[in-house]
Amino acid sequence: MSENTLSHSLHIEGSFMAQRSIRFSETTLQQIRQAAKQKGFKSAAAMIRHAVDQELTGGDGVEQHIAATLDQIQGDLLRIQRVQQTQFAFVDTLAKTLLTGLPDQSSASVAKGKERYERFLKSAAAILSNGLHPILRDGVEQ
Repeated sequence: MSENTLSHSLHIEGSFMAQRSIRFSETTLQQIRQAAKQKGFKSAAAMIRHAVDQELTGGDGVEQHIAATLDQIQGDLLRIQRVQQTQFAFVDTLAKTLLTGLPDQSSASVAKGKERYERFLKSAAAILSNGLHPILRDGVEQ
């Protein structure tokens, strides 16, 4: 049998595994042997059997890895959302305080402050619905 062929017969758990030959280039066979050694397999054939088994049973955990990544992203998005809500609440409170005026407010100044606050909210909503404000957009693009 040639040097670049893996061929083995095995007896595993009382059953006989038929011998099959797979031909590889010398380079590929060397890479298989190195990978098997690095990954702790007893032989190149053991690694090939493992790889075939993984492929037949649904891969090497790629789906689980993707699901775990999506779970992590979901958690990150929830944290970002909480921070964003906190920042909005802070800005909202600050704007209310500034726009309604500070001590010794007359009813007319409170009414003006409420009007300014409503304009502020409408302006903020318009900016959010239309994307970034032009000043912010220029800063992001630079």
